[in-house]
Amino acid sequence: MKSVRGECVAPGIAVGPVSLRGFDAQLTSRRIAADEVEAELNRLREALQHGRAQIEEIKHKQADKLGEAELRIFDAHLAYLGDAMFVTEIEGQVIKDRLTVREAVQAVFTKYDRIFQLVESELLRRRASDLRDVATRLLRNLESETVALPKPVGPYVLVARKLTTADMFDLANDKVEGIVAEEGGMSSHAAILARSMGIPTVTGIRDLPRLLHEGDVVVLDATAGELVTAPDDRRLAEATQQVQRWKASKTTVAEPAAVADHGTRDGTPVRLLGSCGSPGEAELVRTFGMAGIGVYRTELQFLAGPARPSEDELVATYRKVVEAQAGRPIGFRLLDVMAAVRDGDQRTKERNPTMGLRGVRGLLADRDVLRMQLRAILRAADGAAGIAVLVPFVTGLSDLQRVKAALLEERVALKKSGRAASTELAIAPVIEVPAAAMSLAALLVESDFAVVAVDDLQAHLLAADRDNAAVREYHEMVHPAVFEMLARLSKDAERREKPLVLFGESAADPVRLPFYLGVGYRSFSIAPVRLRGVTKVLARYSVEECRKIAARILEAPRTLDVQKVLVNLETE
Repeated sequence: MKSVRGECVAPGIAVGPVSLRGFDAQLTSRRIAADEVEAELNRLREALQHGRAQIEEIKHKQADKLGEAELRIFDAHLAYLGDAMFVTEIEGQVIKDRLTVREAVQAVFTKYDRIFQLVESELLRRRASDLRDVATRLLRNLESETVALPKPVGPYVLVARKLTTADMFDLANDKVEGIVAEEGGMSSHAAILARSMGIPTVTGIRDLPRLLHEGDVVVLDATAGELVTAPDDRRLAEATQQVQRWKASKTTVAEPAAVADHGTRDGTPVRLLGSCGSPGEAELVRTFGMAGIGVYRTELQFLAGPARPSEDELVATYRKVVEAQAGRPIGFRLLDVMAAVRDGDQRTKERNPTMGLRGVRGLLADRDVLRMQLRAILRAADGAAGIAVLVPFVTGLSDLQRVKAALLEERVALKKSGRAASTELAIAPVIEVPAAAMSLAALLVESDFAVVAVDDLQAHLLAADRDNAAVREYHEMVHPAVFEMLARLSKDAERREKPLVLFGESAADPVRLPFYLGVGYRSFSIAPVRLRGVTKVLARYSVEECRKIAARILEAPRTLDVQKVLVNLETE
């Protein structure tokens, strides 16, 4: 029996035999003869047609399990399968370079993947993930023509190289008890679907083919990020009972779970809110008894489908989230990637989209989208308390004031038209640009509170893209300036008597959490799967101990000195 650790993507527990996918040997290069070209092109057409039929059937089977926003992900995949440029490039590789259709699909995907990963755009990186899923489905369909892939009998745990929807949804996905992958991010569409469907999922475990063979029985405790191989009879029996209890809890929870009280060891209250991006993920916030939704990312409906969602579609999704939270607060972050809704030719004009027309800048440049989102939130929030509009990528007071003015105008317009709208929406800037951080005191005069996006703020402060492997060490460094900035923000908010919400992956970092508490942060918006780790840290420290830790960090003049303080915390 061996236990290995990974990263929890979707909580839960599963037991069963494994089925490996995506660990095939590298394609051997082979040039085809001229008289083989037509047969290879026919194989491509059949694989494309089969892929479209598969996705349509998946959409039909999952219509009752997934929300409208999640189902739009599959519409994007259908669009790729029908994309003339994508298909023509594959055909060109077969006709001109005489590659087999499998090699051609792989070559075209590799080219696009490289392009998408090089640009500084989260939108394009997500599209690379969608394209990977489509290419994987095509390759699986082409493999099935020549290779008899072993099909698991009964429930199984999917083990894959990458977390993709192509392997999650093979028309037998109702038998997938859990998922283990070597690669796959928290924000990928496959991860969103895993959380929405409640499939226990862990990523980040390397060399899976060395650990496991087809049919091996494993225990997957995704909540703890643990995979147990070759479990003994006792561990297997315990895990089987845990699975039964977990499944029963999923089916019997009819009412929202009571909000759990969280606090430090000495009893100081700490508010733990959830971060999510779909109605399915929002359910986890309620299930885990979190205090509400700190940041609801609204991009999925715009990014997942080939067409812009309508106002009524947005209202339906937002209202579903509001109703599910049953009175708990929700912060709807406005669209943060305008490239998703701008004309195709304009997408390529921005040399560096992360510092271009994104967030509030893009919304103010395309006021139809801004006003449609504001109307949708106003309509969905009617009769509910604690709903807020979060304004992303604010750099100055005018950004916030213009959104507030648009919000007031849309509320008045809805009232005149006889449609119900909320009269109690709060508004808050998302602090991720150093200029906004430096002028927080002024921004808080115009807002009810503020959200500090710690990961993005650190990236901009250190001029290091967290998704760029070449400069990752710069982004991950514990630079004194980052801690000084966070301490200053907390003091500014305290002077204005306005709350701050700390948001981002780093907000749940167990090593940095004592510092945040020590300088005054009391509200955190974190992924629900991070809740367990955060509560463990809270139970370990008192506020006074956290203040002393924060003082030591703020006194450290160099990155190395800060690192020493944090290392000492880990070893204490």
